[in-house]
Amino acid sequence: MASSEQIFDEILKKSLKKHREPIRDDFARELLAKIQMAEQQNALRKVVLQERVSLAAFILLPLAAIAVMFVFPDMVTGLGRLLAELPPLIIQALITLAKQWQLLAYYALALSACLYAAYEVLRPEN
Repeated sequence: MASSEQIFDEILKKSLKKHREPIRDDFARELLAKIQMAEQQNALRKVVLQERVSLAAFILLPLAAIAVMFVFPDMVTGLGRLLAELPPLIIQALITLAKQWQLLAYYALALSACLYAAYEVLRPEN
């Protein structure tokens, strides 16, 4: 992507080639102001687009969730039961992992050694 200085130089060259009359003293300043205005408008367009997309998502996602609740009530009920059963399962898994911490530490060390070896092999030479 070209920098604003390069864009300015290109526009200035094209403008100077088109006109044969003497150039006003503030020509470059006006041209630079036009370029800055165009860049600001592009940035504003991006911000407005992002705001519109986020507003649409803020409105449409809850509506879609409500529609799913009405269309698939059995699935939503099953999901609610699953979420209710999830905390005890997580606690049980953590207790099991706590009992096996040495084995997990060995696996973590082996994994980190393998990752370091892969990094050393694939690292580009300076």
